[in-house]
Amino acid sequence: MMHAHDLQAISMTTRPLTIFASFPTVPLTDYLPSGDGLVAYEMIRQLSARGHTVHVVTPRAELQEDIPERVTIHQMGRKRGASRPDPVSYMTWTRQVLRDVRRSTNVDLIHELNPVFSLRSLAFADSGLPVVLGPHSSRWPAATDIRFPFRTARRFVKRELKDLCLRWQHRRASAVLLSTPAALNNVSEPERMNDKLFILPPGVNAEQFAPDTRSRVSEPTILFLANVTARKGIYSLLEAFGLLVTKIPEARLIIAGDGPDVPAVKELVGRSSWQSRVEFYGRIHHSEVPAIMNRCSVYCLPSHGEPFGMTAIEAMACGKPLVVTNAGGLAYMVSNSGGRRVEVGNSNALSDALEELLSNPGLCEQMGRYNRTVVETTYAWPAVATRLEDIYFEVVNGRRSENPDAVTEEIIRSYRRRLRTLTTEGVPAHMEASR
Repeated sequence: MMHAHDLQAISMTTRPLTIFASFPTVPLTDYLPSGDGLVAYEMIRQLSARGHTVHVVTPRAELQEDIPERVTIHQMGRKRGASRPDPVSYMTWTRQVLRDVRRSTNVDLIHELNPVFSLRSLAFADSGLPVVLGPHSSRWPAATDIRFPFRTARRFVKRELKDLCLRWQHRRASAVLLSTPAALNNVSEPERMNDKLFILPPGVNAEQFAPDTRSRVSEPTILFLANVTARKGIYSLLEAFGLLVTKIPEARLIIAGDGPDVPAVKELVGRSSWQSRVEFYGRIHHSEVPAIMNRCSVYCLPSHGEPFGMTAIEAMACGKPLVVTNAGGLAYMVSNSGGRRVEVGNSNALSDALEELLSNPGLCEQMGRYNRTVVETTYAWPAVATRLEDIYFEVVNGRRSENPDAVTEEIIRSYRRRLRTLTTEGVPAHMEASR
């Protein structure tokens, strides 16, 4: 028989919450090609669908659909195309909005959504409410420019100041969310904070991003869908593709996306003997991505240290195998059962991995099915929203349960072992900073 105090505990754990969410970047959106803005809005929408009330503060929102029930969006009034407001102005404004909301509403917690900007969450330090930060993604590798040492030194000082601000934020937070263990490179002395660290990745719409049985790939096709820049690994991929076509002449490469290196990439392709095997799609609307994903045999993102890699999850949702680099968040997202991971900048290894998959359609199908299952159980929005709710209830109730998403000491030790292994294998120390 269930006792009265058991019923009370359950009601405490599962009651709808009122959440004050801060999204300091621009824009909060449901359609523009802004990864952070799309993820943040979908997270808010999922919370609303589960009965929670969400007050959102943001410099600007760009929405096509009606605002969901139980969601109120407070905009700072920034104009389209304007940069985000300075920290002091944003902090002052958000504090005032929070005070106004609390006059008529009992707020349960504050959540500053990714990306967590330095100092912004300190606006809530004296609110008396629990504060959740993130999910953080891992950092890009630190840039070093030997031609301009002063510029590199300035970046180092800026990064150190940001780290100091993050330490203040993390120490005052009730929970810090990380998209993958790679994001521990944002956390100073994680061993002293593991009672408030959780793994929570962004979610994906598994209905929108799904295998299309009507789409048949007639030729072995590689898809690169990302901002076309050097740090996304596009030049490594071109070199690898040049090696690949000598073994699989019918192979095709689709380069989708815009970016500063598009002219240089087109020039390189134009000078090659395999230019007819490469197609440029240009900038892609987010609604078009599922169809493009379903046109490829393999999705390839040979990034130099992808913080998370939302397109990788979208490709997995579409039932595609992946070839990525063993760096950043991708190293934790793609397993040997769903793809291949290679060293950063190793074009030979990249070509070999692509050849292995493209020459074995059965293996590609097997990996694609595995990736789809992983998405349904781990990355689909309903699963992610449930995990976020569990973290919220722990924070609000002020007690720690056996949460499977909690960062354990073993996860931290494994992260540090991996960094040592990368260093031993010759990966530059700046590729992933151990903190």
